[in-house]
Order: sequence, then structure tokens, then C-alpha cells
Amino acid sequence: MRKVAGLLCLVLLASMAAVAGNIPFSGLGSSGVVNPGQPFAYNFDGVVFEPDWGIPGVGATLTTWSGPTTDQSTITFDLAPGSGISIHPMDMGTTCNGGPFGGTVFCASPYSQPWNVTLTTDSITFTALPGGDLLINEDPFFVNILTGGDPNGASFSGDWVTPVPEPSGITLFGSAILGLAGVFRRKLLL
Repeated sequence: MRKVAGLLCLVLLASMAAVAGNIPFSGLGSSGVVNPGQPFAYNFDGVVFEPDWGIPGVGATLTTWSGPTTDQSTITFDLAPGSGISIHPMDMGTTCNGGPFGGTVFCASPYSQPWNVTLTTDSITFTALPGGDLLINEDPFFVNILTGGDPNGASFSGDWVTPVPEPSGITLFGSAILGLAGVFRRKLLL
């Protein structure tokens, strides 16, 4: 019985760890769909006459998430050095505005808090704040990335990151399973 309980714990812990991970995506061109089925577009935000990148597109309403719970996303653009094309920090992560308009921002329903933004020369990372709005399956959401220059059609790649279960939660879950196994063992011996 002890061996069965130990094996059961290992299987459960392995399955919980398998839930966490990255969903890679990549794309090219002015519009399309990226893994796991999210539309993207380079389009004009109406403020600056430059193509800006977004999911579903800057100012293009919302899209619905079709993957597992996500708390981070990184997007890297292949922007030619010296071309004058860059991600610029206009209104970076300041507000969700209740919809997909303006600023460089990632917002998931219910739009109470935009995700943190970390910017490098050619990549941007959005991270949900602790206790903030995670991206959950079937949630409406949008991503805006404002650019400088004309990156229309520039290739890009990235990852959606699913949360890793906390070690303390896994330990507590494993302890509960072992406790149940002990109870069942005692009942079998009586």
C-alpha cells in the first residue's frame, strides 16, 4: 500500500508540473494568427501614422484567449539595426482604458490592472501583477505595442508563460495524498 501511495503521489506531482510551461509563437507579415490561435495585426492606431503591433490589433476591439491560464508573455521583433524602427515607451502600461485603445499595454478581463511592462531594444515582456488579472481561457483581452518607424511585416517570436505551481502548494497537496493513503491503509488492516 505504501508503494502504491508513493507512486500515486509521484504521478500527481508530475502531472501538476506538466501543466506549467511555455506556449511558443511566431509570425510574419501584416496580419495572421499565432499559437494557440490568437489573431495579430500591424495596423494604425489613429494617433501616429505608423503601423503598431497588437493582438488583435491596436484599436481593433478585443480577442478571446484560447489557451491555458497565463501570467506572462514576451514578444521579440526582428527589427533591422539602424533602420530607425523601435518599440517606443509611449504610455507604457499606464491604463487599460476599458478597451484596446492607446499605449503599450497588455490587459486581460476584467481590466482592473494592466500588466507590468519590461522593454529592451527589440523585445517587450508583459507580466501580470501578483493578485492582478491573469489571462484565463475564454477571457477577452488585448495587447498593444506602439512602434517608431515602420515595422510593418517584421518577423517576431515569443512565448505565453503558464504559471508554475508553487512548491509549498505541491508539498501540501502531496502531504494530503499521503495522509489519505495512511487512512485507507489503516482501514484495510482493521
